[in-house]
Amino acid sequence: MELSNNTFIVDKCQRESIDTSNYCQDILSNDHLKEHVEQCQLESLCIANDIHQVSDRLNKIIIDEPKFVKNLEEWRNEAHELIDKFCKLKHDEYILIIKEEIEQSQERISSLSCDQDASEDYIEWVKYTIQSINEQLNQLEQIQPKFSRLKLDESLIDIRSIKYKLKDDLSPLKDLFSSSLSSNELTYNSLSMSTSNFELNQSENNCLFDLKSPKEKVKFQCDYWYSLSRNETHIILCEKSNLYLIDKSLKISNKKSNLNISIKDICWSKILSRFILITSTNIYTIDDKLKSLELSPINLINNYKWERGTCSDTSLFISTFGDYPFILEYDLLPTIQLNKRWQTSIICQDNEIINDIKSQDIDLGLIIQNDITNQTRLEIRSIKSFQTIFSIDIGQGWSYRCSPYTNRSWIVVDAYFNRFIKINNNGTIDNINSYPTKLFNIIYWYDNQIAIRTSKYLNIHHCQ
Repeated sequence: MELSNNTFIVDKCQRESIDTSNYCQDILSNDHLKEHVEQCQLESLCIANDIHQVSDRLNKIIIDEPKFVKNLEEWRNEAHELIDKFCKLKHDEYILIIKEEIEQSQERISSLSCDQDASEDYIEWVKYTIQSINEQLNQLEQIQPKFSRLKLDESLIDIRSIKYKLKDDLSPLKDLFSSSLSSNELTYNSLSMSTSNFELNQSENNCLFDLKSPKEKVKFQCDYWYSLSRNETHIILCEKSNLYLIDKSLKISNKKSNLNISIKDICWSKILSRFILITSTNIYTIDDKLKSLELSPINLINNYKWERGTCSDTSLFISTFGDYPFILEYDLLPTIQLNKRWQTSIICQDNEIINDIKSQDIDLGLIIQNDITNQTRLEIRSIKSFQTIFSIDIGQGWSYRCSPYTNRSWIVVDAYFNRFIKINNNGTIDNINSYPTKLFNIIYWYDNQIAIRTSKYLNIHHCQ
C-alpha cells in the first residue's frame, strides 16, 4: 500500500521504538516517520554520552580510606577513655564501700564496754555485735563483685553499604521473548545485642519511690539493732535504750526511756492492741502509748536465743538466732500458747540462718542467708500450711530486712550494697535501686509511703 502525502494529526506518540505499528496507532506520514528516526538517533547519542560520563566517573572515583581510618581511630580512643573513666568510677566506689564498712565496724567496736555489772542482755548484745563484725570482715576479705561481659551493638559504627540496585527493566525487543519479570530482593537484617545483666526489667526510672532524697526525715542516735515497726497510726523504733512513737506528721508522740533490754525486733499485734518486743532471752509487750511494759510468759526453748518476730491476725511467729534455726507459732488468744514448731529441716538447709521474718495477710516472708555461699534469698510461705509459695535469690551479704508491700508484693533493703529491691507477688524482681547510704530496716507506711531506717535517720519516701 502506498503512503499518502497528507499529514494527519496525532494526539500522542510514544517514541520507544522505530516500530511504528506498535507505538503509533494512527496512520503516519513520511515526514512523521522521518521525525521518529531522527529523534531516536539524537536520543541514542545522548545516552551514549551519559554512559561514557558514568564510566569515566567510576574509573576515576577515589575511596577516602585514610579519612575513615582516622575517624575510626578517634572513635576507638574515645571508647577507651570512656572505659577508663568507668573503671575509675567503680574503683572509687569499691574503696568507698570498704572504707565505710571499716569505719562503721570501728565505731561499733568503740561503743562496746566490758563492764562487770553489765546485764545478761547487754552481754548477749555485745557477743552478737562481735560476731556480726567478724562475719562482715570475712565478707570484705572474700568479696567477689560481678563482672559482666561488655557487649557491643553492631550499630555503634554504622557502615551503610551503598549499593545501586539497577532495575532490570526489559526493553521492548526483549519483551517479545519474555512475558515475565523476575528480580532479586535485598534484605538487610540488623543485629541487636542486649547489655542487660539481670533477667528482669530493671530500670531506675521505673522505681515507685524517689530514693535519691527523702521527703521527710527524723534524726536519731545510732542503734545497732535498728528495730522498726508500726501500727495503723504510729511508727515505733528503738534508739539504744529508748523507744519512740512517731505519728503521721513525724512528731514524737510518746517516748519510753531507759529500757536496757536490747530490743532485737518489734512487731504489732492488732488482736492484743500491743507492740511485742523481742530480746535475745525474753519477750515483752507494751501498749500503744508506751506506758505499760509487761513480760510475756514465752520462755526460751533449749536455751536458743530469740532473733526476729512478726504477728498475723491471731498468731505470733518467733525465729531463733544462729545455726539450725526454727520458728515457733504462738496463739495469742485467749492466752499466749505455743501452737506449732517449724523445724530447721522444713525451713532451711545446713549452714543457713534466718535474718528476718514478716507477715502479710496469708503469707509469711523469710530472709534466709547461707553462711557458706554468703547468698541470701527471700522465701514466701503460706501461714496456714507453711508451704513455699516462691523463693528468690536477692544477692550476697547478711544484712537484709524485708517488709510486706501492696498486692502481696514485697520490698527489701540491703545494707551491704545499699540497695532497695521490690519483688512482685509472683516471685520476680520488679526493680533494684541504689540508695545514697546504708539502709538497715524498712516498713510500708500509710498513703503509699515507705519508712527506711539508716544509721542516723528515719527517712520517709513518697510514691512518685
